Amino acid sequence: MTVRVEAIGMSRRSLVSRMLAYGTGLVIGTPATARAALQAVRSWNFGETHLEWEPLEIGAGDTLLVLAQVGGLPVRAVLDSGSGASIMSTALAAKLGLSGERRTISGLSAKTQVLLARGVDVLLARETRRLPFAIIGDLSAVSAAFGRPIDILLGADVFTGNCIALDFGNRRLAVAKSGAFQAGPDWKAVPLERGAKQELFIRASVAGLAPVPLMLDLGSSAALMLSSTYTREQGLLKGKPVSTAAIGGVDGIKINDTFTVTRITIEGFGVADVPALGMRAWLSTSTVGNIGLPLIAQFDVVFDVTAGFVWFRRLDPRQRLPMLRDRSGLGSAPSSTGLTVVHVAAGSPAERGGWAAGDRIIAVNGHPVDADYTHGQLWRWRYGPAGTLVKLTMAAGNVRELRLADYY
Repeated sequence: MTVRVEAIGMSRRSLVSRMLAYGTGLVIGTPATARAALQAVRSWNFGETHLEWEPLEIGAGDTLLVLAQVGGLPVRAVLDSGSGASIMSTALAAKLGLSGERRTISGLSAKTQVLLARGVDVLLARETRRLPFAIIGDLSAVSAAFGRPIDILLGADVFTGNCIALDFGNRRLAVAKSGAFQAGPDWKAVPLERGAKQELFIRASVAGLAPVPLMLDLGSSAALMLSSTYTREQGLLKGKPVSTAAIGGVDGIKINDTFTVTRITIEGFGVADVPALGMRAWLSTSTVGNIGLPLIAQFDVVFDVTAGFVWFRRLDPRQRLPMLRDRSGLGSAPSSTGLTVVHVAAGSPAERGGWAAGDRIIAVNGHPVDADYTHGQLWRWRYGPAGTLVKLTMAAGNVRELRLADYY
């Protein structure tokens, strides 16, 4: 989960540490038979286990928000399988009366000092798990980005012992005991492995190449991250338009590359034209990249970390989470009063228009940027069709125009 920085690849991956060909079958028989057959295809086979589905929200188009309880208190949480441990806000820790012990943790490309709290009970979708510890951190930046408190990032530790079903088509999740899922012919079982730092990863093919280890990270708002070393060795940038993006993490804001990968294939399931980040500093020694929520949400997904598998099932294209592509080139940090530009992407409309870091936007097409910016549709302005003219009101009161375009 990273600090929210607006733009493609301006991922929120680790705040303290964003196609398929859909098979359509012809069902012959009565309407009732057809309906039963379609229901069977979309069923969730947990045997005798009764699933209690809970709603989930996709915040700002690329972040998985759920309701949970921590220590008996109701909280708003981000589900983040890419974080080895759960991270609670300092405010929540204070409410629970928790004090911490100091430790050092690793982010994507740096390390930082944190506090650990021991023995934390988390209730998610009616299943309770006691975490051996949770990290206490400042989540004010991500809370400000969403205009509402984010109390905790639920990491891979919450997945242990549980079977977590994510129905992206219907925006809901359920939790059962490990081993309860029985899959079916329309599901692909993919081995789920752990890296040297306990990061969860699978193996997938990038642009038709041999499968490589990629972290499976629900907390990443970038569809795909790849280490710059891997992209260079495999020639993935040759002949492609390449731009830049900023990513905020434990080590502050760093500049990385943005480009498009022609295809990602997971056990025969392919996803085309995937927006990607080339990470110039990649700490993991076990993986060469990271699959984030926008790519994961092209499928129905069931995690069973304890059993060592994750299952994927194709989604109707109309139900898939859009893999949003920025067409402005403005990397900005939102607040309740405006957007502050922190990076201007190379070769983008913003660079051609003379934008610079430090520029401050207070309204988009006449609509003020406030605490509700991420709640409605205003945040989508950067993802409009190429050629769209956007009018941006600056803090000084003048209005600047920016015409959206594909630039990577």
